[in-house]
Amino acid sequence: MNTSSPQFRGTNVLITGAAKGIGGACAQEFTRRGATVWLTDVDDAAGRDLAGELGPDAHYLHLDVTSESSWAAATSEISRHATLDVLVNSAGAAIKAPLVDTSLDQFRTMVDLNLIGTFLGIKAAASAMSAGGSIINLASLRGVLATAELGAYGASKFGVRALTKVAALELADRGIRVNAVCPGSIDTAITASAGFAADDVEAYVKSIPMQRRGTPAEVAKVIAFLAGDDSSYVTGTDMLVDGGTAAGVRTPKKSTQKV
Repeated sequence: MNTSSPQFRGTNVLITGAAKGIGGACAQEFTRRGATVWLTDVDDAAGRDLAGELGPDAHYLHLDVTSESSWAAATSEISRHATLDVLVNSAGAAIKAPLVDTSLDQFRTMVDLNLIGTFLGIKAAASAMSAGGSIINLASLRGVLATAELGAYGASKFGVRALTKVAALELADRGIRVNAVCPGSIDTAITASAGFAADDVEAYVKSIPMQRRGTPAEVAKVIAFLAGDDSSYVTGTDMLVDGGTAAGVRTPKKSTQKV
């Protein structure tokens, strides 16, 4: 059964970090809604496999988001076939370590991938979007609430939020909207890395008002909203997708259970 929707029919979407995680979920969501999707990543095998699964409206391109020439090659290839309408800057990574244990190379890696990659994406998309468009940048709840042991990651994501707002101001006259999505705890491979092994995930989940982690598909639906006409008067905003974590603090209650 074909469950695709025509909402984004005729819309060309470039997604970075699209081989898996939130980027992969975005590729699935936009394809389902009728878009032509250009999946990009450095994991060529996984990216090609997902594009093949999604069908003829999904295409894979190699893209290192930290390289200006790689961005130029990707957008040039797309321009041979279509005009870019939507960019989802999803590529990113996290390391978890106290600042004093974070090496300069590790810090620079976070800035290069999460912040400079977003900056280069905005520049490339702005040049390619001749008829207006929408840019959605992946920031993070950790770019809203500072979090111990996520200094390098948080600094890069705070920067993504600032960059988003400046780009929204500068590109508004050209009909290009720029927004950020700030996911909270999402069930992806990032938190399965070694630096997160000591975390008490069960206790953390209990601190989330909605009492669960989010899914990549839930974030993808918010990104699709920001890409489409339903958000036509929305630019320069941060959209939190965090189960209520940033809303405030709830006072823990004493247990009434008897041992």
